[in-house]
Amino acid sequence: MREEEEDGDQFQRRYKDFCMEKFKIDTRFELGMKFGSRAQFKAAVQEYGIKMGRPVYTKRNESKRVRAKCKAPCQWYMERIKSNSRIPIREIRQTVNEEYQAQISRWIAAKARKLALEMIKGSAEQQYKRIWEYCAEIKKTHEGNTMEVMFTPFRGPGGNPKFMRLYCCLGPLKKGFKDDLRPLIALDGCHLKRTYRGQLLIAIAADPNNGWWSIAWAVVEREATEQWAWFLKYLSDDLEIENQFHYTFISDQQKGLDRALAEVLPNREHRYCVQHMYRNFKKKHPGLPLKDRLWNIANSTTEELYNKAMAELKDFDNEAYQWVKNALAPRHWCKAFFPTHTKSDMLVNNLCESFNAHILEARDQPIITMLEMIREYLMDRIRKRKSAMERYDSPTGPLINEIIENRVKIASQWMPIWNAMHGYQVKGPRGAQFAVDMEKKNCSCRLWEVSGIPCCHAIAAILLRNE
Repeated sequence: MREEEEDGDQFQRRYKDFCMEKFKIDTRFELGMKFGSRAQFKAAVQEYGIKMGRPVYTKRNESKRVRAKCKAPCQWYMERIKSNSRIPIREIRQTVNEEYQAQISRWIAAKARKLALEMIKGSAEQQYKRIWEYCAEIKKTHEGNTMEVMFTPFRGPGGNPKFMRLYCCLGPLKKGFKDDLRPLIALDGCHLKRTYRGQLLIAIAADPNNGWWSIAWAVVEREATEQWAWFLKYLSDDLEIENQFHYTFISDQQKGLDRALAEVLPNREHRYCVQHMYRNFKKKHPGLPLKDRLWNIANSTTEELYNKAMAELKDFDNEAYQWVKNALAPRHWCKAFFPTHTKSDMLVNNLCESFNAHILEARDQPIITMLEMIREYLMDRIRKRKSAMERYDSPTGPLINEIIENRVKIASQWMPIWNAMHGYQVKGPRGAQFAVDMEKKNCSCRLWEVSGIPCCHAIAAILLRNE
């Protein structure tokens, strides 16, 4: 009997009777509150909802408990997710703890974030169901827009097709490339981070300022020959590629891309990113001296300079020389073997890397949200670039001017001699000399022809003529 009385005293000390008058002044639930009845608890929940401005309801009664639940995500939470869709789980848990003196698990916080994102942006599954409607709407906005969807066939009566791939090429981007840009196209693929995994394949061109210009992109199930061939066929049709010899593609040696290019565009030029090549090279041959020698080879603009750079590497490290010799053919990564009609000496695939960096957040979203974020970002970027260039007082872009300014500094080391017509003999350090033809706009170093920008030897001749 005494033990029962002691247990009762302990219960009284541990749990305090709920007082509605005090609760109305300090509307906060605390661990240890004791309610006299279900009705009293429901009244407290209702009072809490009114004071906090949150719709709260009590779930169906159970024999041993009564539960209360928000009808919708709290407004502060929705606003926070809208402003930062990648809010960390730990931040959600910390906020709940600080503002509501409540502890929630990582699983609860992650599920709450997912539900809030789905309410804000629509669920991934629902967006896949609306993809045909979205494509039809995009086609209406501009007759030049290309939107192609591939899906599995109907599996039976009443069944739905399953989404597989989507190709997108917007008319203004297509027209911009065909009207004004060089025939150089960078290709890349990157992972999508949303619920339904996949790959985003992209085709990016170089604008007149050596910046990037998006052409087309595709959502596919994985990166392989079949997917790349599917993407390249639509890209080839959109760009009306007939003379394949005129086009150069640059890539990072993606899975299946070589075979797909050989299948769809067998007569194109194909460059490989030297930075990607160097990453493989340094795994067996690390060190700055070897890095410098590899890049010297890649930057060689004539076969003579290429052979000289290769010989220097052989003398320094024969194993590294053998690696380079047995790697890719030099026409894929050395300027000495690049065609001159492309007017680009680009060695790296920075165009695609820069584009991917700008759409990092979009790649985390459901498919329609992602496509809209990319489209709207490109529209805004073009607007900003147009506005900036209208205020820019120069016939060439800022990046091109920077290249020219650097070459002007080097040109001071070269001495041009005029031949009384259109040619110049340009002498420089260590007895080196090159021939410049101002009428044909070329130099025997080939850099002017390959890049489309005067080399330091040509600039020395131009400065002598005061042009």
